[in-house]
Amino acid sequence: MRKIKFGIPLFIVVLVLLSACKNTSNQKPNITGAMGEVLVVMDDKWRNGPEGEALQRILKQPMEGLPQVEPIFNVSITPHRAFSGSMRTFRNLIITNIGPEVENEGVRFFSESSWARDQALIHINAKSPEQFHALLDKEEVRILGYILRAERQRSIRYYTKFVAGDLTDKVNRKWDMKVIIHNIFTVRLDNNDFTWMSHETPSLSQGMFIYSFDYIGEGTFSREYLLNKRDSILRQNVPGPSDGSYMSTEHMTPVTYKSFKSKGHEVVELRGLWKVVGDLMGGPFVMHAHFDKANNRVVVTDGYVFLPEEPKKRNYIWQLESLFYSVDFGGEQEETAL
Repeated sequence: MRKIKFGIPLFIVVLVLLSACKNTSNQKPNITGAMGEVLVVMDDKWRNGPEGEALQRILKQPMEGLPQVEPIFNVSITPHRAFSGSMRTFRNLIITNIGPEVENEGVRFFSESSWARDQALIHINAKSPEQFHALLDKEEVRILGYILRAERQRSIRYYTKFVAGDLTDKVNRKWDMKVIIHNIFTVRLDNNDFTWMSHETPSLSQGMFIYSFDYIGEGTFSREYLLNKRDSILRQNVPGPSDGSYMSTEHMTPVTYKSFKSKGHEVVELRGLWKVVGDLMGGPFVMHAHFDKANNRVVVTDGYVFLPEEPKKRNYIWQLESLFYSVDFGGEQEETAL
């Protein structure tokens, strides 16, 4: 009787332990590396030649709309022989294979990796150096867009866990839409036509504006109309540190223009530099003009960064931009942007 008494609990314990081991083995580790970092797996033969230079030229090209030169991605390269351990869990991973023995030529994108959760994995396979260059020429935009989208989606998932509940509810009711507001933001100004929120530290100011205006036809989404609206609204609502100063767009540098569709509605993105008229402040901005067709209006989410001591503003702009992609007027859940 004693064997039976102790045998049954032991059997149950063994089953529980086996089940736990099985569940643990099926869990993928978290990704490693910082936002904007890419690990390239490429042997030295190609890394130190035109092939490595061409791939790095794509990944490290300057990001648009920043006051100082910053690469789109920070790139590290390792040969296949050293690619093991924690390297396999890197957040953005590009594995290259060049040679006549290569099968399945082409560029392949994998959103589900066996190595880590939320990993962006790209394989570039070519039978010759010439074919490798041809693939880069053909797929440059897709390669960049794939990694940028992965970073944006990671940010959105993160911010969804740390939402400023009351502030988000208030903003969503006021502007009749859904948008994620991170809990680091506090309200600076909130009137009938304008909401200003920001995150302030001794070295950083990261802010977000929301405002709207009527849609009056196709010209509403022209670069000139949107910038004129922006400058007029910011002059009224965002004063600078000295008397009579105010925020505006820096028109002496290019402002990029891009249109796409997000969550069922049309969006125009403007990206460039802001300045304070009457003072010496400035920095980068990114603005999304969302077409709320059902209400015949344009809702603008407009973000800026002020970080005068460091030329590292890329990630802060990306963080704001990712919040703008959460704007939803109740349309289909889709995204066609890069």
